[in-house]
Amino acid sequence: MRAILQERSHERKSTGGIDQGPNILYFGCKNRSMDYIYRDELEAFSDEGTLTELHLAFSREQAEKVYVQHLLAKRGAETWKLIDEGKASIFVCGAVKMGADVDHTLQDILCQHGGMKREKAKAYLDKLQVAGRFVQELWS
Repeated sequence: MRAILQERSHERKSTGGIDQGPNILYFGCKNRSMDYIYRDELEAFSDEGTLTELHLAFSREQAEKVYVQHLLAKRGAETWKLIDEGKASIFVCGAVKMGADVDHTLQDILCQHGGMKREKAKAYLDKLQVAGRFVQELWS
């Protein structure tokens, strides 16, 4: 994700700030003070306008755990519009469990906001994956 943002930042600067469309990042980890190691870089991308939105989930900083998929679900309508109308690409990087949870949340969004049944939502994500618009880099 950092490499994508670095490239987008360079393109933005070299073209005089031509709009590339939104770059939205959902970033999660356990604790801001220990795990948010790219804070300065991500906030700089945000400040310069390369990163349009930065949504942060620090799961151990409150009584009830908050994960990336929770933040994504809260913005389901906007997410559906970006995927469907905006032809957005989705990149998921992290642990296998988180990736499965995000995949399930995306299916929920497609069902709720795209009017799809679960099987069609899964097939829709599979098509995005084949087209290179849904990329998962997951590890255990």
